[in-house]
Amino acid sequence: MREEFEKRRDLVCDKLAELPGISCSKPDGAFYAFFNVQEHFGRTLGGIKVKDSAGFCQAALELAHVNIVPGSAFGAEGFARMSFATSREQIEGGMEALAKLLK
Repeated sequence: MREEFEKRRDLVCDKLAELPGISCSKPDGAFYAFFNVQEHFGRTLGGIKVKDSAGFCQAALELAHVNIVPGSAFGAEGFARMSFATSREQIEGGMEALAKLLK
């Protein structure tokens, strides 16, 4: 099971690295990726003004149907958290939806 979660982690981190304005370090032992979304502050995504990590996550949920958590909930404004404790198919679908939203 550990190998499978490492593959999911790598998939999420690789896909995040392909997204414009997103940066992410690979986590060592968690089931989520914590990634920087600050470059999107000031943008309007589908009518939603992104002022902070909560706004970014709101746009992701409402427009791409991807549920991520604002980093501000963890004292890390400018970041978002995405779980990879799900199937590879769901990860791929969510990452495709985020890519469409951000392009």
